[in-house]
Amino acid sequence: MTAQRRKQRTALLLLLPALVIVLIFFGLPTIFMARMSFNLHPDQRLFVPGFTFEHYGALLSNPVFTGAIWTTVKLAVMASIATVVIGYAFALIVWLKPPRWRLLLIGVALCPLLISEIAIIFGWWMFFPKNGLLSYALLSLGLVNDKISLMYTEFAAFVGLIYVTLPYCFFILLSIFDGIDRRLIEASGDLGAPPLTTFREVLLPLTWTGLLVAFSQSFIWTMGTYATPSALGPDTLWTVGYLIQEQMLGKHNWPLAAALSMVLVLGVAAVMVLTRSLMPKRASYHV
Repeated sequence: MTAQRRKQRTALLLLLPALVIVLIFFGLPTIFMARMSFNLHPDQRLFVPGFTFEHYGALLSNPVFTGAIWTTVKLAVMASIATVVIGYAFALIVWLKPPRWRLLLIGVALCPLLISEIAIIFGWWMFFPKNGLLSYALLSLGLVNDKISLMYTEFAAFVGLIYVTLPYCFFILLSIFDGIDRRLIEASGDLGAPPLTTFREVLLPLTWTGLLVAFSQSFIWTMGTYATPSALGPDTLWTVGYLIQEQMLGKHNWPLAAALSMVLVLGVAAVMVLTRSLMPKRASYHV
């Protein structure tokens, strides 16, 4: 057995426990959910064993479901793009800062991860309303003439999603930056390249893989988040997560809820495949 094959076999053996856990706790429930999506729902019972494509047909023909899917994808894409831009800029600043500032900024980035999503929502409830901190701040600065409320708007849901996913995006991008030799930036400047050229020709190609991973991570998270858009957005902001909750607990239609869940699973899988196809064949995280 060659050394290369021994390394591959060792890597597979090390991954085996994790693969078993994934199959048991994620694979089997997904298979069960996929089977549930084909069951019948003729009456008030949760489901009746059977096989039908009726629920998937409803997802494609009912404007309520198609609108919710479109709203979820649109909100996830917009929030993911904003998250990647903000996370990239923040990670670049932290990477360029000296060690004494780096630790402080990383601690700031960790703060949202130390608070539950429910506590974060309560915080936004004190920030966005008419008598909230944002309204008072804008009024004090003279930017508005009267108190305003951004609560229960799509903008509030948009900001909430960014806040929840930004730390994950930041740490992914910071790990990519840490693998770059700073002397490449210095060499680019010594050769007369302006900052924008250095960013476009040096930094962006070296961090392209991290950008794709950060975007996919943010998109997957925002696609499946239910609490934040439901608590901060308007009543008309129907996402796939909201409809799953409504069908599961309100209308007791488990097959339709499972079909909606499978839409999320397939959407996430499609994003992962697309992200992988856009990555370089021999992606390198270190220089």
